[in-house]
Amino acid sequence: MTGFRRFSFVPCLVLLTATAAAAQGRPTSTDLNHGYITGGAGASFGDQRAATFSLEIAERLNRRTEAYVAFNYFDNLFTDRATADLAELSGLLSSINGEPWIFRGRDRGLGFSGGAKYLLSNGPSVRPYVGGGPGVLNVSRTVTEQSLGDVSDPVLATFGAPDGFVDAAKLSTFKPMAEFVAGVGLATGRTYVDVGYRFRKVFRVNEPFTFSQFSVGVGMRF
Repeated sequence: MTGFRRFSFVPCLVLLTATAAAAQGRPTSTDLNHGYITGGAGASFGDQRAATFSLEIAERLNRRTEAYVAFNYFDNLFTDRATADLAELSGLLSSINGEPWIFRGRDRGLGFSGGAKYLLSNGPSVRPYVGGGPGVLNVSRTVTEQSLGDVSDPVLATFGAPDGFVDAAKLSTFKPMAEFVAGVGLATGRTYVDVGYRFRKVFRVNEPFTFSQFSVGVGMRF
């Protein structure tokens, strides 16, 4: 009987040892709860609707709070005021020369922002959040004419930028901004999916300017 007990104990011990080793080799939910990195795509909604691309890195500060930094590319942030200014210039030159002039503009933007997110729920897989923070927006303006192509330099040098969104004397303009963020993080294993909405306000412009961004990011937890 004693021998039987000893014989039975050996495979049990081996099984327990193997299970413990396997558990140590696999990351647990706690191991993957320090932060995440995601790359995303979506759209911006302001005076123009255009594509956006993003990269975000976040680190857990405590059970309910995450600090984040985000880099964003905005394909076009051209304002209605700037569009009206170019339409007025097109009409003016057309009336002077007797030939049709049609200008179009595009403001490409690069945004950097950072702040904090508060987790409304700290579930293992679904984590809704709200937050926000300050940032800076870099804007580069391109002006084209239907027959002449890119005429950014002569147009901006001669007529400036009446809307005040860019500095006509510089290749690109920096503007401070602030953002409000809301969304939900979806975690499964190492994979992290972030479905988010951002509302941004740009400062130091002649007219108030705000725009929204909806994006979906996919990445990994660490």
